[in-house]
Amino acid sequence: MLITIGETNAAELFGRIFSDVEYIKLQSGAEINSPSSAVIIKNGKAAIKNAAGIITEENAVFEFPRGVQLIVCGNGSKNTVSITSRMSDRITLALNRAIKTKNGICEPLELPVEMLNGFSEFDYMAAFAAMLIEK
Repeated sequence: MLITIGETNAAELFGRIFSDVEYIKLQSGAEINSPSSAVIIKNGKAAIKNAAGIITEENAVFEFPRGVQLIVCGNGSKNTVSITSRMSDRITLALNRAIKTKNGICEPLELPVEMLNGFSEFDYMAAFAAMLIEK
């Protein structure tokens, strides 16, 4: 299950660019205690007790529980997920280090995708990370 909190339309890319997944979209805060959930947070608040992964933007500041993987999305190569190239209608998303998924480990990889209007770079990076966690 994918949970989005705050200012992101990442979940709406599922079924359009990425494979369809079930998701819950919350505008305000929430308490999450689900070891199988991928949580995307952008400018939102959440008390996270347990999750498969927390996906956030670079420079976000919040506390997260020990043992939950943090996936940081941004344009720097030190981020977990970044964009390696961009054209007018396509971007290439990159997983820069291995992450845990539902079925094991996903090693670094790149994925070129079509760009749609109305979505930010963060939306694409976060949806990409959530898709990988759900694999």
